[in-house]
Amino acid sequence: MIFGLKKVPHDLVFLANHDEITPVNLIGSKQVPILKLVNGHAFPESMDIVKYVDEHYGGPVLLAPSSNRPELTKWIENSANVFRMLYHPRFHAAPLAEFARIESREYYRMKKEKTIGSFQDALDNTPELVKQANTFLAQLAPMFHSDRSFNETLSYDDINLFGRLRGLTLVRDLEWPPKLREYIDYMAEKADIPLLDNMAVY
Repeated sequence: MIFGLKKVPHDLVFLANHDEITPVNLIGSKQVPILKLVNGHAFPESMDIVKYVDEHYGGPVLLAPSSNRPELTKWIENSANVFRMLYHPRFHAAPLAEFARIESREYYRMKKEKTIGSFQDALDNTPELVKQANTFLAQLAPMFHSDRSFNETLSYDDINLFGRLRGLTLVRDLEWPPKLREYIDYMAEKADIPLLDNMAVY
């Protein structure tokens, strides 16, 4: 996201989800995303990557620190399980590059079902999960300063929230508060990251 926001040229490489060898060779563990610099140094952790790119590329630092607003922290904690049960079965089924091979899909399913239980059970419970997700979205919308940023200026809260909200565009029939929908549409364009609505089948 930070690469798009700051218009930083980069090469984006997708790893097969079941590929453990490549990340272990690069950083010593199975993690993504990974930033590999031109000097060969590589490191993981999304927010560490965002911070490094923001501080070293594309001009002045763009992002303000996280607001650490307690209502946002509570919202993230409360919504996480419902969102995971909506995300994971749909990521598994979607035509995403990291799941181009059957082995990758099965690897992902086995890993995530240890956390949320059966994907099929989660899909069967879609109406109730969607109802709960709609409630969480309605709670989040008033916390936004505008449909351009969570706080008065772009911050690490936006990096955190956009990823969570983008994943939900893979779910059909959600009731998006207008401010949130305008926000994710705007962020997707500014960050040059497509939303997933066109892959949402259930």
